[in-house]
Amino acid sequence: MRMNSSIEAPVLQIRKCGMNDLERVTKLLREFGYPTTLSVMKERMEGMENDPFHCTLVAELNNEVVGMIGLRQVKSYYKQQDCITEITALIVSEELRGKGLGKRLVASAEEWARQQGCCQLFLRSGNRVERAPAHAFYRHIGFEKTAGYRFNKALL
Repeated sequence: MRMNSSIEAPVLQIRKCGMNDLERVTKLLREFGYPTTLSVMKERMEGMENDPFHCTLVAELNNEVVGMIGLRQVKSYYKQQDCITEITALIVSEELRGKGLGKRLVASAEEWARQQGCCQLFLRSGNRVERAPAHAFYRHIGFEKTAGYRFNKALL
C-alpha cells in the first residue's frame, strides 16, 4: 500500500500592513531593539494608515507576520528627481534572516516606490559594528554606500 504524503511548501505573502498586524509588528520592532508598545504603534499606524506618502508592508509566512518594511515618500529640494522613497524600517525575524525575506520586502518597496513615481530608494543605517551584516546585505541587493553624516538635535 502506497501512502500519499504531501508536504506543504511554506507560503510567503508580502502585503500592506493592517491594524490586525500591530501586535506582531510591535514584537518585531522590540526584537530589533526599538523600544515601543502596542498603544504607541497603534497611534503611529493610525496616523500613517491613510497617508499616501507612507506605506508599511509585512512579510507573512504561513499566516504569521515575520518581517516588515516602512516606507516614506520624500520630496527633495536638492535632488533632480521629483521624489524619492526612504526605507524607514526593515526588519526580518531573527530566526528567518538570510532566507530571502528581506530581499523580497525590498523588491516590494521598489515596486511601491515606482508606483508613486519615485526613481530612487534610500535608507540610513548606523555605523556600529553590529550593523555590518545589514550593510553587506544592502550592498548585495544593489544599494551603494554614499558619504554623509546624520546629525540629531533634541527639541525640548
